[in-house]
Amino acid sequence: MKNVKKIMGLALTLVLGLTAVGCSSTSSSSSSSASSEGKDSGVKEITMASTYSLDETGFLADTLKTFEEENGVKVNVVARGTGEAIELGKTGDADILFVHAKSKEEEFIKEGYGVDRTEIMYNYFVVLGPKGGEHNEKISKLNVVDAFKYIADNNLVFLSRGDQSGTHVKELSIWKEAGIETPDFSNYNESGKGQAETVKMASEMGGYVITDKATYLSNKDNLDLEIVIGEDETLKNVYSVVRIKDIDDETKAITDKLVEFYSSDEMKDTIREYGKDKYGEPLYFVIGE
Repeated sequence: MKNVKKIMGLALTLVLGLTAVGCSSTSSSSSSSASSEGKDSGVKEITMASTYSLDETGFLADTLKTFEEENGVKVNVVARGTGEAIELGKTGDADILFVHAKSKEEEFIKEGYGVDRTEIMYNYFVVLGPKGGEHNEKISKLNVVDAFKYIADNNLVFLSRGDQSGTHVKELSIWKEAGIETPDFSNYNESGKGQAETVKMASEMGGYVITDKATYLSNKDNLDLEIVIGEDETLKNVYSVVRIKDIDDETKAITDKLVEFYSSDEMKDTIREYGKDKYGEPLYFVIGE
């Protein structure tokens, strides 16, 4: 049954996510073009495997531009769910990671693939539901664990990424705390897609979904969803840069500089302001603040 629902979700994405797919296609084409230009010009290139959310909000494109100009390098971003991004690090298809699943990052390092992880910034996961939904008021009075239990008990439509991304890992941990090892109620669906597409699908289906707040803010004008469970410490979402062990010395020198760049005071200033002008509040916060 779960496979059928996942296939249905993928089909629905083709209808509902044309804009997002178009953007993804453009991003991929742009990366390929930039890669070719870098090779032709002799510019040193590295590959960063990162999350859909950091890519889709524009944060990486905006900040890496400065790093590339200052260091004369090209950083090719491969956007994936955190689980898949980490696998790219294991296979040698990425030179550095920028992800958000602490347990998976620590396991990656413990297994000998990574050197260390540096926490850069954070935001919060939020639970979204249909605007004006009849269950929203009750859910909003619950903590997130009880809210998930309520959604399951009442068989409300819920959309999961189902892809071992940082968001999916967080979602599964909440279900587990709610006493639900594997969600199997009939209105539980898996998209197998990135964060923005998953949120858009949940909006069209009139369902509930967990997402990082930055993705919600950057897409809210096109969503028929509202926040029903807001920010608290249990929903803190930390983004870290993870250095990879088996890379050549030249690449290592660049990735070391990249960690320094994202840890710098200048970057902290950027993080504090990023998104304020467009959304009225920052998309991310500096670690420790």
